[in-house]
Amino acid sequence: MSSTKCFIYLLAFTLTVLSGCASKEHPAAILKVGMHIDAVLEFVIEYPLRWEKDRRLEYGRNEGEVRWRQPDQGGTLLQVSSHFREYATDEQELALVLKDYPGLTENLREQVELPAGKAWYISGQAAQQQIELYLFLKPSRTYAITLKTAPENFAGYDVLMEKIIRSFQILTQ
Repeated sequence: MSSTKCFIYLLAFTLTVLSGCASKEHPAAILKVGMHIDAVLEFVIEYPLRWEKDRRLEYGRNEGEVRWRQPDQGGTLLQVSSHFREYATDEQELALVLKDYPGLTENLREQVELPAGKAWYISGQAAQQQIELYLFLKPSRTYAITLKTAPENFAGYDVLMEKIIRSFQILTQ
């Protein structure tokens, strides 16, 4: 066999092994996603296609939330909520939203720049759950994107959450 053929076979074998390793290391990277377009709550976001969806609206107010649960991880919840802003200052609005997370011990709170604009990123624990929260405080609406899961499962969702948060778009400003 010529050295060129040997090199091609070796290269093909290496690429096959590496692609197999990559898919095991980051299963969320190859996860199929769907696109949720919500005209009432005024946002668009990608979500894991296999996850069970539940949409809850407050009719007459155009407020509510959409929840997705992972079928084989019942305690894992992805949630996007949208409501009209109640306070003029970001600090007051942030405090209002954080009331929905009683007992939250924050590990990190920082402002981040995302495709949908500036957001507060908060990571912490509450009620034996790891919580990752992105909060968009817009002039007329507040959007909260939350991932809740058991602390031992949290590390496996980093690629998925990155993809979801980067897909989030606000339909009106």
